[in-house]
Amino acid sequence: MKGYIDSAHAQGLKVKIYNTVRELSNKAYETFPMRSLGHEIYSPGPGGGFSWLQEHIGKDYIAAWFVPSIKDAAIVNSGMSRWHNYYVEGMNWLVKNVGIDGIYLDDVAFDRITMKRIKRVLTESDHPGIIDLHSANQYNKSDGFNNSANLYMEHFPYLNRLWFGEYFDYEKSDPDFFLTEVSGIPFGLMGEMLQDGGNAWRGMIYGMTNRLPWSGGADPTPMWKVWDDFGMEGSQMIGYWSPDCPVKANNSKVLTTVYKKEGKALVSIASWADENVNVKLIIDWKKLEIDPATATITAKEIKDFQPAKTFGANDEIVVEKNKGWLLIIQ
Repeated sequence: MKGYIDSAHAQGLKVKIYNTVRELSNKAYETFPMRSLGHEIYSPGPGGGFSWLQEHIGKDYIAAWFVPSIKDAAIVNSGMSRWHNYYVEGMNWLVKNVGIDGIYLDDVAFDRITMKRIKRVLTESDHPGIIDLHSANQYNKSDGFNNSANLYMEHFPYLNRLWFGEYFDYEKSDPDFFLTEVSGIPFGLMGEMLQDGGNAWRGMIYGMTNRLPWSGGADPTPMWKVWDDFGMEGSQMIGYWSPDCPVKANNSKVLTTVYKKEGKALVSIASWADENVNVKLIIDWKKLEIDPATATITAKEIKDFQPAKTFGANDEIVVEKNKGWLLIIQ
């Protein structure tokens, strides 16, 4: 791992590792001493799972992830225990000796205090300490009908990015759901989409793409190229939810978010209408600080997203159902 991280650092890249305490591999040297502590470390349960667990652990445990290729069988941990001290110290060792830049958490099975301890060791001596949280949609019978954003809100101050996530429906969800339960924006976080690649047009309203190379859907790199060409870094994001958004559509089912820079703006358009619609843009040129007499409105070609096209300020724009546009006004 250190060799991999050193080579990444030499190329200016950062590395997060998947390191969670929700389950523990049966390959852990400490398995049997911790088993002797009753249910402090391992949760009670029906047993079963991979044959090794049934032969060596016996009964009264919960079988978790199993990786057939390496015969790795995990056992579910209890919610909080002294094992979390080991987890925090292990993270501390990885920062100091291996040089990890952060961690990727696949759901969280510990409390806010433990999260604060982890953030402290990850950011020691000016390390970046990136924490990325992924969660599947918890709004179901098994998880108590509690959405991920509500479930993990106490951890949000210590996170850098959300990946909500699995089992989210990006086609049927309304804008408020995107904003409050997927995007992270109300809490100062960025987000990305997962299930079936998300919805690229709606995602851009919230600054989200799907993640490379996961989850199917369109390759996000052509979108990132447009961001780079425009100069997305340092732009001011003004969402449709803001009364100061300088570009709106004349249809309440078609929403716009503006990424504003000096002399130009990147305008994301996405539709929640039940059918294809024609819309006109309502542009506040003064807020954009662009002269309408010399302004151009163009769509750059983005593979699997939109064709190249030029629009006039008063043109009707055809917005397909569940889709949209990404326009540059300058």
